[in-house]
Amino acid sequence: MAKKSRSKTFWNLIRFKYKLSILNEKTLEEIFAFRLSILSVFNAGFLLFIATLLIVSTLIAITPIKNFLPGYLDINARQDIVSNRLRLDSLQGVINLQERYLAQVKSVLSGDIKIDSLTTNIDSLNNIDPEKLKASDEELNYRKQYEEDEKYNLSIKPVVHDESQDVAFIRPVKGVITAPFNVTKKHFGLTINTSPNSAVMAILQGDVILTGTQENGLQFIQIIHPNGFVSIYKNCSSLLKKVGQTVRTGEAIANTDNVGKNKKPTPFAVELWYKGKPVNPTQYIVF
Repeated sequence: MAKKSRSKTFWNLIRFKYKLSILNEKTLEEIFAFRLSILSVFNAGFLLFIATLLIVSTLIAITPIKNFLPGYLDINARQDIVSNRLRLDSLQGVINLQERYLAQVKSVLSGDIKIDSLTTNIDSLNNIDPEKLKASDEELNYRKQYEEDEKYNLSIKPVVHDESQDVAFIRPVKGVITAPFNVTKKHFGLTINTSPNSAVMAILQGDVILTGTQENGLQFIQIIHPNGFVSIYKNCSSLLKKVGQTVRTGEAIANTDNVGKNKKPTPFAVELWYKGKPVNPTQYIVF
């Protein structure tokens, strides 16, 4: 009985209505009045919360606000953002080069170019005493002795200059080599496991001569470089350059695969050819 009386008292308490009146201060005339209880206030607040929740959910569902929620952004939209960012960096680099070029042209036209120190010191070079440039007796004796000692040295081989060694390459991506260069297995490049949708960099400056789609649906890009080098970048999800465009060393040209057919990205592949023959990229690039 005590529990029933307590519950009944609580129920009566929250249902008890209070009168709220608004009076005229001078005449004490009641202008507006209404009755409410604790239960009615709770119900009104709950209904207001539900209405606010429905309105916010509707706005998120039918407006672009949902793109600002963490993890809700579409994969394609995220890829477009990364590609646009890379293009923006490339354009910024081109603008900086153009500004430097225009600044140099402006300096030439205005005559503000500083005179080179080499041209300033030409007169001082003409004043050098020729007698001081002659070899001393000790140097002449050393030369003669060295020529006699090395005259019959058969271990000395003629030095053959290879112009391919004069080129400095950079690595196209960061990753681990999973399949090395092997001509006998007709594997003319390197297979590299790298992060999905990462930027592919040009290993050297050159011109884009060919792009296309592979049998697996991914894309490739081919660049011709100075000194007879050609580089091929395969298994790219998207390309950032077109045929005929000039690229700089280290400039982003494509993106690696994002998600393949087996829900795993296809490993990136790079090939390097020199004068029509495949060469091992690890001999020229430090991975």
